[in-house]
Amino acid sequence: MDMAVLALVMLVLVLTVGAFRPDLNAGVLSIAAAFLLGAFGAGLTATQIADFLPSSLILTLVGVSLFFELLRHNGTLDLLARWALKPVRGDARWLPVAFFLIAFVLSALGPGNIAATALIAPVAMASSLQLGVSPLLMAIVVCTGANAGTFSPVAVTGSINTELMRQMGLSEPALPLQVFWRVAVIQTLSAVLAYLLFHPKAQNLNPTASEDRPDFSKQHLLSLGCMAVFIALVVVFHWPASYSAILLSVLLMVLRAAPSEKALETVPWAVVVLIAGISVLLGVLEHVGSLEMLTSRLSETPDGVFHGVLALVAGLASVGSSSSGVVMPLFIPMVPGLVPGGSERAWMDAVIAIDVGAHMVDVSPLSTLGALCLAALPEGPERQRTFRHLLLWGLMMAFLGALLVFVVLDLVS
Repeated sequence: MDMAVLALVMLVLVLTVGAFRPDLNAGVLSIAAAFLLGAFGAGLTATQIADFLPSSLILTLVGVSLFFELLRHNGTLDLLARWALKPVRGDARWLPVAFFLIAFVLSALGPGNIAATALIAPVAMASSLQLGVSPLLMAIVVCTGANAGTFSPVAVTGSINTELMRQMGLSEPALPLQVFWRVAVIQTLSAVLAYLLFHPKAQNLNPTASEDRPDFSKQHLLSLGCMAVFIALVVVFHWPASYSAILLSVLLMVLRAAPSEKALETVPWAVVVLIAGISVLLGVLEHVGSLEMLTSRLSETPDGVFHGVLALVAGLASVGSSSSGVVMPLFIPMVPGLVPGGSERAWMDAVIAIDVGAHMVDVSPLSTLGALCLAALPEGPERQRTFRHLLLWGLMMAFLGALLVFVVLDLVS
């Protein structure tokens, strides 16, 4: 078998095993596969294989994750979420809107989609049961809001996206913000559709649920100040997100404003290993020509439907694998080959198609975001019903995301 084809088969095998055996980290499997392919098939040394490790990307992921784990463990993010519910008064119809906006803002401020959903989901899902709002709708708006905000330049996923674009040669400072707001708009359209389909009836809210809020302490105010500085450093002064986050993390730890040991323990190391391993394997695939072969197949897509098809392929690939850990590192580096000789705008549009397609399906309970919302519901018929409906909605998002991308990027642009 040709090495390029064999390497692609190995990648599919690794992702399939990782999907059906969640106890096996696909990143570790990828490193083993990369060594077998590289050393015994491609003639690479162990040092050459290790050179495929994306050190800058890993540093960004660790630094930004650590910073926001510190803010989560000292209660700053939780207080922000509870404080943000204050404007909701009198009508349960505004509750899904409020939770969408809270998830969006929290995710965009830096924690990213998973952390924002983990913070919001328990309160949101409990509120949906108490106030007669569809748990399906609440799960959709929380997950979609978090995903709409996660491509902020200061968020974890946004930082990964920015680094992948930089490696492609897209270094214009304004591009990450353009990707952010365009992805956010497309994601928001799906939330609006869900609201129109499952909107709640008018019902008075329980005022005590939103008024019981502790005050911000000195450590919380210091944390908020660090968050504001982080956003300014990355967005205004274009400092690297990795070093900005690490410097501010050190400040918080030295001043004992957050429990550093707990934060270090809960940094998503499994995701770090996943992205590192997949990147090493993709480096081997690129070396043996697998990515070039795959790129040539996708590049044959007609121009009039190119972005829609790209989003659909990314969405289907994301159903059984990590959106930011697998799909983005796999597809985004292919963009220069998919759009040869394209302008920065053309490359950016392709990145947006991949981003949207990969993340729209995250509402599924098979993905982390959907699973977090489902886990916040008590065991029983309502949870089982929500699981079925959420699974169907998540799978539909692969096609709806492709349709929205087709309309926005293929028809309108």
